[in-house]
Amino acid sequence: MNSPAKKVDCRASVMPLESSPKSSPDVPAPYGADRRLLDFALAGTDWFWEMDSTLRFCWFSDQFEETTGVSPDALLGYSRREMLEQGDPVTDEVTTLADWWNHVARLEAHEPFRDFVHPRMHPRKGKVYVSISGTPVFDADGQFAGYRGSGRDATREIMTEKQLMEAKEAAEQASLAKTAFLANMSHELRTPLNAIIGFAELIEQQIVGPIGNERYSEYAGDIRQSGRHLLGIINDILDIAKVEARQVELAADVVPLGELVDAALNNVRPQAQRSGVELRPTSETPDVMLRCDERRLSQVLVNLLSNAVKFSKAGSSVSITAGFAKDRFAITVSDTGIGMTPLELQLAMQPFGQAANHTTRVHEGTGLGLNIAENLCQLHGGTLELVSTPNEGTTANILLPIDRVLSPGDSPARTGVISGDR
Repeated sequence: MNSPAKKVDCRASVMPLESSPKSSPDVPAPYGADRRLLDFALAGTDWFWEMDSTLRFCWFSDQFEETTGVSPDALLGYSRREMLEQGDPVTDEVTTLADWWNHVARLEAHEPFRDFVHPRMHPRKGKVYVSISGTPVFDADGQFAGYRGSGRDATREIMTEKQLMEAKEAAEQASLAKTAFLANMSHELRTPLNAIIGFAELIEQQIVGPIGNERYSEYAGDIRQSGRHLLGIINDILDIAKVEARQVELAADVVPLGELVDAALNNVRPQAQRSGVELRPTSETPDVMLRCDERRLSQVLVNLLSNAVKFSKAGSSVSITAGFAKDRFAITVSDTGIGMTPLELQLAMQPFGQAANHTTRVHEGTGLGLNIAENLCQLHGGTLELVSTPNEGTTANILLPIDRVLSPGDSPARTGVISGDR
């Protein structure tokens, strides 16, 4: 500041406390209740300060200059408003000029405040952050007499917060880069794979003529089957990448529940027959229509049914039922398979999660299916809830909002735009 400091004595209205009993005759002897309170206060703060009834600083304890790098003489006799108008405060991304003016408004309203953090430029330490708290003081007649407050060095905690925020932003950027890479690579891999599968089918079916040796036809079938398996994995990776990047948009279909269930059962039936697992659809499917993305919700059902069959023993059964459950509509897939512990269930719901590790698991899969199914349910405004018991089986509940359920008489066109579905 250019103008000389205005010396203000605030002892007439506010009794100062020094940080050391030797620094002022006004501080009581280091014995008794007053000294105990001072010791307690010093244990939780670095310095004390006071303002008079005109909101001008009138006293700082000894440690203020050491902590902030600012001489008390530079502030004594000035109010925060006067210092702001003269351009004194240091501002940055932690404390803006607007934050300073809000602080001044609280002072002028004679309100208590706590932990107002702001930067200072220390001649030796560089930028430091201090946190101050203050309480308004009133005399016996209720007249405002000033402020008493404390301050502490907050540099370490502010810098830690900054580092954590920078690390979080870096992690988010890395995650976005990973998602973009997976999406791009999935597209690049799918194009040649489709060609491999297509030509394998031509050879297997001998479309353009006999291939001479029957074993070549078997080999072509193996190529086609392996290609489809790999394509399914790539599609799963692409789906999870789209979900993480928030790039999935739902189609606005209106489809009968019975059609949706039947299509999913037909998709999984060959797998169930090979595994010796019986599929048991509900005997009475509710006669309702669902407002949903037909392909995406079918994907969820097929995934849950396929998992149920995969983890069920030969001779067991998998059932699918549907109905209203309080304020939601439930589609339930249940099996009597191997089940999972709570820890295995939590792991299975995470991307690439597997209830068994790579050395002990006996079932193929990327560990993406349940996580994709859960995200697709959430995109429909619903949830996916799983309950499982080891050696007894697993129950998966797709819970959809009631507003996605229509009676046949209320159903609109089979397709259209539904506001807010993303």
